[in-house]
Amino acid sequence: MPLLYEDTQVIFDQKQTFATYQDAVEEARKIGEEKGIQMTVEALGPVHFGWTKYKLPVGDTFINLKENVRVYPTGIFSNDPNFVAVKWYEGAMVTYLYDWLTKFVYYKEEKEATMFPQPIFKTSFTFTVETEEPATEVDAWITGYVVLPATMKKQSIRR
Repeated sequence: MPLLYEDTQVIFDQKQTFATYQDAVEEARKIGEEKGIQMTVEALGPVHFGWTKYKLPVGDTFINLKENVRVYPTGIFSNDPNFVAVKWYEGAMVTYLYDWLTKFVYYKEEKEATMFPQPIFKTSFTFTVETEEPATEVDAWITGYVVLPATMKKQSIRR
């Protein structure tokens, strides 16, 4: 969905879906108070998905989150000219949310971009990585934050 800067309602709606580190910290505080557990916020990394490298598999990846975990994807790092898009879904492809078109990120000097809109996942989600040419993975990563119990630091967040 393109941003129409002349339409203030669209700008307002987009701001509502912009997740920040402070939002993640506030969510951690709320869960901690409600559940009586120590929470923390970490940068999203491969370990959180049970992986060992900063590469994304091509195709559909379903993530079923453990209890008291939240995921805040905020952007893309890409060093792969073949990587063209990420599609986001709630659940096991139950509800399509939107696409992040990623081809341009490879051509940026810093190889990173903040993407919009930014989903916030509390239960389960699927992302689909698309490429121009057939591949099994892309040299790219989803940047963002993970809210999780402190006892789960640097561990998989998947059920």
